[in-house]
Amino acid sequence: MVRSIITAAVAVLLFTARAGADLDLTPVDAYYVVERSRVANLNFHDDGKVISYSPPMKWKPGGAGKQMTLTPLDKVQASASIEALPAKEPLPATEENLKAYSDMAVALIPRGASDVKLVGAVVASVRVCGSALAEVTVTYKFFGQELETVIFFMPRPVEEVRFRLSCRTADFKELYRPFQRSLFSIQGL
Repeated sequence: MVRSIITAAVAVLLFTARAGADLDLTPVDAYYVVERSRVANLNFHDDGKVISYSPPMKWKPGGAGKQMTLTPLDKVQASASIEALPAKEPLPATEENLKAYSDMAVALIPRGASDVKLVGAVVASVRVCGSALAEVTVTYKFFGQELETVIFFMPRPVEEVRFRLSCRTADFKELYRPFQRSLFSIQGL
């Protein structure tokens, strides 16, 4: 009886410790100063640590909890997101795991999409806070529109962080660069 109570208490403590380490992506407006100029920035929280991120200019942040959204103000049918999902055993972002990441990316395409094509899967040249990312790009048709999605997968000890951009294929090249560059600005993750 005592052993089962101790086991349950340890399980609750481990769950509580793990739950407290979760990344909260609720964007909090912040700024930093460069040469006496204030530059807009966003902060998130991760178990008491502050994580900073500079989104692309003219992209509106939103969301809360496990997902933050970004919407380019001058493009229709375009959105980006950063989300944190629990992962029991994170899959390292390596060449050997690109097939598994490709399958995950294709599974995230909206139900009802047609002409789904894997454009590319690489270990990204971008590293976020020293962590390797898997980058997967997919094109597809949805309600008559040609769309393109890129997902950067970042494995962490207890969760996976996904950085995702989806837009019309015609806008992809213009939006991809600022989104990818914004990932370099993440600090503290």
